[in-house]
Parts: sequence; C-alpha cells; structure tokens
Amino acid sequence: MSRVQYKQFDQLSFADFEVYSNLPDHPIWSRAAEQIDFLFADDICAHLYSGRGQYPYAPSLKLKLHLVQRYYNLSDREMEERVIGDLFIKRFAGLPVAFTGFDHSTFGLDRSRMGSELFDACHHHILAQAKQKGIWGNNKDLWLVDSFPTHGAIARRSAYRLIQQGMLRIINPLKRSYPALHQRLMKEVRLSTLQTKFPHAATEEQRLSAFSELVVQAFGLLYWFESAPVRPTFWSWSRADRQLASLESQALLYKILTQYVHPEDPEDPNAPFKKRTKSKRPQDLVVSAVDPDVRRGYKSKSVKFTGDKVQVVQSTLSGLVLTAEPIPGNEDDGKRLLELVDRVWTKHGVKPAAVVGDTAYGTGRNRSEFAERNVVLSAPIWSQFGANPKGMLNNESFTYDPVARTVTCPNGQVTNKSVYNAKKEGTQYKFLASACASCPMRPDCTAAEKAGRTVFISDYYELHQQAKTFNETEEGKALQSARPAVERKNNELKNHQGLGRARTRSRETRRRDVKLASMVANLKVMVKQVGSLTLSFCRKRVVPPHGISLPI
Repeated sequence: MSRVQYKQFDQLSFADFEVYSNLPDHPIWSRAAEQIDFLFADDICAHLYSGRGQYPYAPSLKLKLHLVQRYYNLSDREMEERVIGDLFIKRFAGLPVAFTGFDHSTFGLDRSRMGSELFDACHHHILAQAKQKGIWGNNKDLWLVDSFPTHGAIARRSAYRLIQQGMLRIINPLKRSYPALHQRLMKEVRLSTLQTKFPHAATEEQRLSAFSELVVQAFGLLYWFESAPVRPTFWSWSRADRQLASLESQALLYKILTQYVHPEDPEDPNAPFKKRTKSKRPQDLVVSAVDPDVRRGYKSKSVKFTGDKVQVVQSTLSGLVLTAEPIPGNEDDGKRLLELVDRVWTKHGVKPAAVVGDTAYGTGRNRSEFAERNVVLSAPIWSQFGANPKGMLNNESFTYDPVARTVTCPNGQVTNKSVYNAKKEGTQYKFLASACASCPMRPDCTAAEKAGRTVFISDYYELHQQAKTFNETEEGKALQSARPAVERKNNELKNHQGLGRARTRSRETRRRDVKLASMVANLKVMVKQVGSLTLSFCRKRVVPPHGISLPI
C-alpha cells in the first residue's frame, strides 16, 4: 500500500499568527497540546485511507476534535458550529482562523470508520505517554474497579409492538437495497397487522385473536424467506453485507418470537398463540428490535434500568482510567474482571499491588484466578455464600469439614448427603427432614414444611474463608477504604462526559463513546500535571521570537 499523505495546515498566514499570538492560553487545550503527542493516530489509522486521490484530513487532527466534542458533550451539528467559531479549538487543532471545511457528517463518518478498536488503541497510546512521564505505572498502585448504568436510547415497547418492529427491521431495508425482492414479498406475504394497533379497549378474546394473528404473520414472513421459490432469489443478492444484515434481522425476529410467544396448546397446530408470562420469559430477554444489544438490568435491588453497564478500572495513585468497557445490563459485574485487568497488564507490563472492588467482584473464581497471578483481590464476601435470603440462620452458622465433606448444623446434626451444582460451582448439602422436624432451632433455620435445611458450600470455600479473615485485618480495611474514589470517577464519566444516557444504538457505538470519554478523563488528569484544572486563562501575552513556529 502506498504511503498516505494528509492535508497539512502548517503554513499559517500572518493574520493567523497575529490572532493566535494574542489569544491567552486555554486552561485545557493549550496544556493538552503540551502534554500529549497526538501524531500516533496518523500511523495507527493509516490503513483506513488510500494513498491515491485527494489527501484526507489527518487522523491526529480529527482525534483532537473528537475529544473536544466529548469534553463539551456536543452533537455533530453543534460541533460543526463550534469548530467554525471557537478560536481556542482551531488553535488546538492547528487550523487556520478562516477554516470552515468540516461538515457535521465528517465527525460521525470518522467515528464509524475508526471503530471502537482504534479508539481503544488511541486510549492506550495516551496511557503509554502518561506512563513515560511517570504519572502512573507504579507496582505499588491500587487498581479500583466498579460499574455504573448507562440508559439506552430506546422506548419501552409491548410484546405486540416489539414483534412489529422486528418485522419492519426485515422488510424496510429490502425496499432500499433489493427492490425486486421487496415487491415480491409485498405480493406474496400477508402483512396487514403491521398497520394495526393493539386493541387495548377490546375484549380479551379480540386481543388474543389480534396478537395471535400478528404472530402467525411474523412466522409466515420468516417461512417465506426459507421457501424453495424464494431462496434462489435471496441468495443471488449482489450485496453480501446487506444479505448478512437481513439474515441477522430474521434471526432477531425468530428470537423475539420464541422469547415472548408460545402456542396455547403445543399439541394442536391450529391453536392460537399467547404471550408468555414474565416468569416464563428467559433472563437474556430482547427488549428492543431497534437496539438488540440493550438489556434490562439491576444496579441494586431497588434501581432498575434498561441499557448497558460501563465497567471502569482506575489507578488510585494517578486517577487515570486504565480501561473502561460497556457490558450487557443484565450481566454480573465480576464476570469480566480478569479480562479487564489482563488487558492493562498485557499492553503496559504493569501489575498492581491489589485490585479493589465491591461484593460483585469477590466471586470464588475471581479470587482463584488472581491468587494464581499473585495479586491481591480485595472485595467483600459474595452474599451467595453467607447471607440467607429469608433472614434465617446463614451458612456461616454451619460447620463445614472439607476433609470428611460433611456439614454440621448448630444443633449438632451432621449430614453428608449432597448434590453438586455445576452452574453455581458448589455443592448443596441436605439435612434429613426427620432430623429437622424435632429440632428446637427449626423456626430460625428453615421455612420448608416437608423438607430439611439445605446449605450451599462453594468450590472456593477455603478462598472465601481466607478472604473473610483478610478483610477483617487492618490491611484489608485500608484497601476497602480506598474504593470510594472510583465512585467519583464514575460520576465524572456518567454525568460530566455524557455516558449516563446513550445517544447511539448498538454496543459497538457505545463502546466508541466510552473510549472517548475515558481519553477525555485522562486528558484532564494529565493537564493537572502542569497546573490546577480551573476554567481561567493566563492572560499574559507571549509572542514567540521570529523564526519559531507558533505553539498550539
């Protein structure tokens, strides 16, 4: 591939020089230009451009503008106006005063072209520069980890409307990209329910009939694509990318139907379809056909949200965001802890003295994997292995013998009767109903009427016991006292950098926003190295000597 050349704005006019030399130093952008060398973006993004034709704008220039946009939380159209009229931004980007060349679409297209992986690479390049300056990288550092919810840019829909959305997601793209197939579909498939609203004021029988009719037409749409006359036409589609997108949309509609719908009588093929009750729907439930990645989750027992969670790993000594990743809203926080931390270890060759998180990160598997890497994991004991959900005697009231593999209750009863639970990674020990029936502690121990008490013992029982002992030491308490610092970083990313409510759909686009917000947060930290972060200007005029290029 030929070497890529970018548009250059090095030759500023005398008028540009005069204007910029009279501008005071900006508290953010002037210092950022001193602290960070953005030219790395030109090298890592070179493969996105051809060496022929018109020269593109340099990726280093556009990365600066993406950071400015995220810092101020501007839309693409607002950013277009800001670049035209803000001299501080122009000086930071190295643009002439009279430059008006950026259209709002330039920013969105460039984010799509780069993708989240290249933004992640930019994040780690800036981290590497911070490490070279000695801002972070100490092996005695503590890494804090936590997550916060980000609400998806969707409207909550009923099952009826969700199925309609899934059907339209298949049909509408055909009209634009494969008109012949679309015309054939409209002639051969009944789609009358797409224009019908769910009759809320109707009788129960009418509502059931309307819902069942919609489901029948949705399945009919899917079967039409698989029919023998249609398959050759579909697979002759010249646009492979559009064909793949159509297949993904068909799979999404089928997933929605299987999650929300079931026949009233599975044995009768003519039986009407009904909505599944909430208790019979799967946990990994699709809630939007517009943004299939969004999930319903719980930040706590009382706080529900629909969207993603953003996991953040922060350095205690420096305050830098080492990495941040969006995960499904219904995923356990601790599931990807090792993956997050390993990414920083691998890229920068730095290991912390300890990783500190809340209860969700203190699973037995995480403790085992960190012990193998000789890194302390400080987190409260996972509640599944201690507290009783009904407020009765918890598992800590029972004595476990790992050698004999028996459990002894507070009343002295011993049991070795057990069943292994692979999903929870532990063993469920069961006491005989006859032994519990006459026990004086039964009212405080179990509410089961016909069965005896059960006690869960994790495969990581010994690690949990060690962690419990460590958490009670002065060192353990000191580590946990450092954890609230990450809450302040979460607040900055969520409320100041706009991650609390997503503006885009799909986890890929949200990941781009998370990476940009992380870079902005780190830019603030690095700016503080040359002075306090205040929104004031150094108004002393500094005119560089003749022959010296103007600093930006």
